[in-house]
Amino acid sequence: MKHLLYVALFIAIFTGSFSNLTSQENKKEIFAPVLERLYQAGVDSSFIENAMNNSNVQYEEKYVRINVIGAFKKPDYSNHYNKFSVKKSKTFYKENFELLKAAESKFSVPAEVITSVLWVETRHGGYLGKNNIVSVFFSTAMANTEYNIQMNKDALKEKFDGTEEELDSLYQKIEKRAEKKSNWAFEQLLALEKLEKASPIDIYEIKGSWAGAFGMSQFLPSSYMSWAYDGDGDGKVNLFELEDAVFSVANYLKTNGWGETEKEQKAAVHHYNNSNAYVDAVLKLASLIVDDKKESDSSYLKVDFKTPLNKQLIQ
Repeated sequence: MKHLLYVALFIAIFTGSFSNLTSQENKKEIFAPVLERLYQAGVDSSFIENAMNNSNVQYEEKYVRINVIGAFKKPDYSNHYNKFSVKKSKTFYKENFELLKAAESKFSVPAEVITSVLWVETRHGGYLGKNNIVSVFFSTAMANTEYNIQMNKDALKEKFDGTEEELDSLYQKIEKRAEKKSNWAFEQLLALEKLEKASPIDIYEIKGSWAGAFGMSQFLPSSYMSWAYDGDGDGKVNLFELEDAVFSVANYLKTNGWGETEKEQKAAVHHYNNSNAYVDAVLKLASLIVDDKKESDSSYLKVDFKTPLNKQLIQ
């Protein structure tokens, strides 16, 4: 049986394309390596069958490409603290003042930092992504197959302008990253099995980023299972609802080390996104949100990157 599952996959690899395997009835053959790992990990067969039978779940080569070679592009978050971003964030802060302060009171994470994270992630819910997250993880889990590794090497070579030695070095990085992202995606599939039972939304209908993050707070399935928080007290967590997203961001940062020192604060934000540029953007925007606080609002904090956030009381 296992041999039969791999036959179609091998044909695709050696012919250089998955195009002859994209029909619904052949999905089990397409995802054979991933399914085998899921079965070996003891994943409930109903989750696997649900995924394979759902028409929204498809192999998408673009997710394999961007999750592997997208890392070679330096991230730029500078537009997240321009005048427009600051203006929109200040408006959001004022309109949701009580909610943000309630989360700050519970988790000791400043309201402006929560506001900043939600802006950088999704423009306060204005841009949530259009990618089926289950497809993202099933596809990316295939990144370490021979076909997909070669596909990413070819894609990189097309735009590469350097020496053969430099190209070989990048090829090695692609192979290592392909393995890393395949394992990462597989771990998210394990979390998706749990999320299928916990989510108030059908997971096969959830759309998010190309990295599989979803909701206003852009949590991965594993993040949801660990740090999603019921902000409105209705007994369920829906990250597409503001109350739950706000409290979940605060819970995430606090649980992952947010404290009084600058080192702790940066580390907590870095855990949210392991880009130094992201960390700097979030904290800079947070400082600009509270830059013109009224004197009567003396409990608010301001980031100056020298003094810890929780000790920066505006006079």
